[in-house]
Amino acid sequence: MAQTFKIRKMKKGQIWISAILYLLIITVVMAIVINAGKPILGRLQDKTTFTRTKNLFSALNEHIKDVGDEGAGSQRVVPIELEAGQLKVQNGMLQWDLHTDARILDSGSEIDLGDLYISSNADVSASSQTNTYLLQNSYVKIYLDKCETQISCSLNSSQIIKNITFINPDTGVEYPSSGNFDVGFGTGGWNYSGYSKLEDVGVNMGSASVVYLVNNSNSSVYTIIEFTLESNCDFIQVKIR
Repeated sequence: MAQTFKIRKMKKGQIWISAILYLLIITVVMAIVINAGKPILGRLQDKTTFTRTKNLFSALNEHIKDVGDEGAGSQRVVPIELEAGQLKVQNGMLQWDLHTDARILDSGSEIDLGDLYISSNADVSASSQTNTYLLQNSYVKIYLDKCETQISCSLNSSQIIKNITFINPDTGVEYPSSGNFDVGFGTGGWNYSGYSKLEDVGVNMGSASVVYLVNNSNSSVYTIIEFTLESNCDFIQVKIR
């Protein structure tokens, strides 16, 4: 059965949390995303702000768990005081973005603290669609072939990369590419049995990968082709092993 919750803003930055009917509250997945862009003079202050906000999110998460455990009728008034950054609800997450030059985390790094997820300059998203996988960051979208049934899948050298679309990060304007993209083993085009797998799913990740297991030797040994998109890159990395 689906679970339901409400988070509603009140005066003075307070948030009201209430259980609906007899359903428990889903634990909110929270993301703290750090990007570059603030003067050097604010670095120390930003580090302090980051620590305080991280602690605030952890406390908020505990309140949400308590309300969920107590059931229908339970509620809390939780003060939310943010010194900087932007708070928003996006992709099912309560997300706080801070733009800073402070060296809080290495660029592209990720820290998973259970319900609290922290990333730095991590702009990669990955999703599984009907017939394709989509790897995306601020600069590019990569559409890759999806075929996950090991028994019946057939992989083709010119069909793995479906399309590459470049994005202007300042305007959001997209520029689709044209033509075919071939993935070869140095022997020309090929068509072998095999299957694919999306290794990472989500948003605000440092990187995401799709792997293809290709039976190019007609044996139980598969060749692995791995496509990886990293943060703030306008290209995709390909490894064959």
